[in-house]
Amino acid sequence: MNERLHDAANRLIRKKRDSGADPVNLCGLNSIKDAYNIQAYAQSLLGVNVVGWKASLLADSSILSAPIFDCDLFFSGETLPIQRMKDGVECELAFVIDTALGPRPASGYTRADVIPCIGGVMAAFELLDSRLMELFQSPTPHLLADNLGNGGVVLGMAYASWLEHNLLEIAVELTVDNVTVLARRGGHPAGDPLDVVVALANHLAHCGKVLKPDQFVMTGSYTGVHKVESGQHLVATFAGVGNVALRVAA
Repeated sequence: MNERLHDAANRLIRKKRDSGADPVNLCGLNSIKDAYNIQAYAQSLLGVNVVGWKASLLADSSILSAPIFDCDLFFSGETLPIQRMKDGVECELAFVIDTALGPRPASGYTRADVIPCIGGVMAAFELLDSRLMELFQSPTPHLLADNLGNGGVVLGMAYASWLEHNLLEIAVELTVDNVTVLARRGGHPAGDPLDVVVALANHLAHCGKVLKPDQFVMTGSYTGVHKVESGQHLVATFAGVGNVALRVAA
């Protein structure tokens, strides 16, 4: 066991459990590999299971990933404390994995390999809660160690006929207390969020991991970050796919 990385995981968990604890300073953490090891230490210390993944596809086609734990999974209509989303929420599409991928081809997985394994797409909120001193301006290894600032996810119902829709141009609307605060078409940073799922499958295979049946993939925000206030009721709707609702505790 690496004591330095184990200590970093412990400090991140302490902040995760107690929003009043001091923000975590990960000065000296410069390695992407070490950051992913901190994720693994945190999972072990928490004693939780991985139920999904958060993935971010960068402009250079590299990908950053973080596990989503069962203790951070919620469903549409739940009321949650604002501490879980103190840095805001994002409106996303989550892809649910229905069947296991086959062995990774030498040239890597393609869309044709991944699409048959997807059971549906869900409207979802990602809750943002950075535990870091510099929040989302932190260096990349620090962001990774902090599970990319994930404070939880809220999932809607899975929609099986997602291939009938153009996810590049899908209409999305966010309402707060029944008032539309954002409405647009498309806007996903990767263009098509399916590309994020494919990139994650290849990334995990490179790391000796796999996307498992019943796991889901959060693929990035169509709407940017929206700050919330106590008592608000939020609904994100993706046209033809479905919606997801969240109430912030008063």
